[in-house]
Amino acid sequence: ADPDGKTPLDFRMTFWGNKAQARQSYAEILAWQPEKIILAHGRCYTENAMAELQRAFRWLK
Repeated sequence: ADPDGKTPLDFRMTFWGNKAQARQSYAEILAWQPEKIILAHGRCYTENAMAELQRAFRWLK
């Protein structure tokens, strides 16, 4: 497992003051109901994509 699977702080800070738009984009991604997450850099997730997204973006709640 990844170390806590958090979204990096510098990425989260780009949404400072605009969390509503980030939440809307996140909801759109979840609506796709992805099965896998394939990344150019870092670990890919070949199963449990929804759970991984929810874990990574829990800071939006």
